[in-house]
Amino acid sequence: MKKLSNKSKVINLGCRLNFFESEIIENILKKEKGEKKIVINTCAVTNNAVQKSMQAVKKALKDYPSSEVIVTGCASQIEKNRFKNLKNISKIVDNKFKTNPYSYTKNKKVKEENFTFPPIDFLSTDRTRAMLQIQQGCNHRCTFCIIPYGRGDAVSLPFSEISKRVEKILSRGFTEIVLTGVDLTSYGEDLEGKPKLGNILKRLFKLFPNLLRLRLSSIDPAEIDEDLLELLKFEKRLMPYLHLSLQSGDNLILKRMKRRHNREMVLSICSNLKSFRKDITFGADLIVGFPTETEENFQNSIDLISECQISNVHIFPFSPKKGTPASKMPQITKELINKRAQIAKNFSENIKKKIMETKIGKNETFLYESDKLSYTDTYFKVMTFTQKNKIKSGSIVKAKVIAVNNGKLQVKV
Repeated sequence: MKKLSNKSKVINLGCRLNFFESEIIENILKKEKGEKKIVINTCAVTNNAVQKSMQAVKKALKDYPSSEVIVTGCASQIEKNRFKNLKNISKIVDNKFKTNPYSYTKNKKVKEENFTFPPIDFLSTDRTRAMLQIQQGCNHRCTFCIIPYGRGDAVSLPFSEISKRVEKILSRGFTEIVLTGVDLTSYGEDLEGKPKLGNILKRLFKLFPNLLRLRLSSIDPAEIDEDLLELLKFEKRLMPYLHLSLQSGDNLILKRMKRRHNREMVLSICSNLKSFRKDITFGADLIVGFPTETEENFQNSIDLISECQISNVHIFPFSPKKGTPASKMPQITKELINKRAQIAKNFSENIKKKIMETKIGKNETFLYESDKLSYTDTYFKVMTFTQKNKIKSGSIVKAKVIAVNNGKLQVKV
């Protein structure tokens, strides 16, 4: 939750894209005059996420009885009637209008403009990296996922508009740009000529020699095109970190999830990239306890973390979403799901710690944000020991790692 200058607040739940959109909403509210507003940006990725969203709305209604309480996001989009039944909500904002400034005014002449891609005019200027959404929605129907019903079908931002936004972001002094979307690697399927993500990146790097750091959010292993693979191998301005939407390391479970990759494909991608770019690291999303998952299926996921040396693993205990095919499959017990989730979490944290310890005594490059927290090119957290005001925020720094402490690399500059 963030407190704004006019005492309005935005409460964010969910994914990185939600976080980005919440930041846009925060900056819209800063410019909005009038009574205090509480905006809850909800999430529907799991039943637990929906429940937390409901609790956040109820708490806001209780804590701020004299304020406008506005609800938006995937949970309120998919389960609109459930949220409508909560008394005293001022309004529910459709996902496609959530970053439209006019959604937060009482003006009856509201411009119902579709803001599929948030206007970058409302990006925060106190950060060193800027997120740029170039894709929205998803055309795939994984058996566990409800998000396409909240985000809609896949839509891509044309290159002409991407280039305008990149130019504006760079002119504002941002050091790094993070490209994001719901299904980023499906970019271009709806555009003339069906340009792939790799092609778009190549054009951006050629057009903007001053684009020094570009980072990708989560990508689908089944959709990594040849141009993208080549850039990941050889383009130093593309950060050496790849977050893969894996969901499982077992082929049978992947098939039942209706995913389009298999474990052999993932192993090949990781091995191939490592052979060209030794410093590249990987992150992944993994669902634990999917219906019918056996000990052998689960172990294959654990083994994949080790085989690919995945340093950042987001573990999701399976939660059946009503209306999805997976909710109708034979379920395993909640106790077993939680047990496996804890095993996976402990195992992945141990792998991460070992990888980080190999960095001690070596130089790491990172984008300096503050002494307390920055991120290396390979997306490890960094704590910096410096003389006061020695480093300017947004500087690219190279320093020797002296220790690993509380999940952070410690460096002295």
